[in-house]
Amino acid sequence: MREYITIIIAHHEGKPPKTIRIRKSYLKAFGIFVLAFVVFSIFSHLISLKFFSEMQEIKAEKHKLAQEIKTVASEKQEIEKERHLLNSKLKSLEGKLLLVEDYLSKRGVIKGSLPVGGGSTNKASYDLSYLQFLEERADYLLSSIRGIPLGYPVYGKITSHIGWRKNPFGGGYEFHSGIDITAPHGSKVLATADGVVVLAGWYGDYGKTVIIRHPSGYLTLYGHLSQVDVKEGQRVKAGDVVGRVGSTGRSTGPHLHYEVIKDNKPIDPSKFLAWE
Repeated sequence: MREYITIIIAHHEGKPPKTIRIRKSYLKAFGIFVLAFVVFSIFSHLISLKFFSEMQEIKAEKHKLAQEIKTVASEKQEIEKERHLLNSKLKSLEGKLLLVEDYLSKRGVIKGSLPVGGGSTNKASYDLSYLQFLEERADYLLSSIRGIPLGYPVYGKITSHIGWRKNPFGGGYEFHSGIDITAPHGSKVLATADGVVVLAGWYGDYGKTVIIRHPSGYLTLYGHLSQVDVKEGQRVKAGDVVGRVGSTGRSTGPHLHYEVIKDNKPIDPSKFLAWE
């Protein structure tokens, strides 16, 4: 077997042909090299494409992450603003509760400081425990107010006030221990504060009467009723119906005789009808 390949290059100008002899092993090696180079080039190209694709994905993820960081920073800034606003509102709320407490203390509704522990007006930030403190403070004020006889037990015209007046049944004067409010017969009579019914029935000259003892130490009396709608020992809330307007007992016509009592002494109910 021949080990060479002969290549003859002819010239047209009359020159003798040129003969080139190449070993078959060299040609085979060259072919293998070319094939390997092509395969390597294709493989390198494929790797480059994959690397480029991964780089694009990384850039996209990096951009997405940057946007998310920016969004989180913006949200954090908004949360910080809301936190400062909440602190400001809570401080304002505490101040208003203190004003309400001071007002109720001056009106005799509560005495001294509120029996709840908790925060301070100098707190820089507020947590759930402080919110609970404010809630307890508000609940205490509300319960204190609900124990004070406030507002009208029935709407109508006040025809007689507390104090000395002419006896409507004869000559002379008598002390009137409450106020008389005229209203249509059968009108609903409402409790003016939370409390417990200590009397529900006939009560001498007052006729059909309801007396309620309130946690604040006050008593309220509703007299000359045509109907009693509660029982002794019953707990009632402000606004509950305790009876109906009538003219039982020592009365000249349908009206409600209403009294507010503290320490066994009648107090002018008109002071409790509307706060000034």
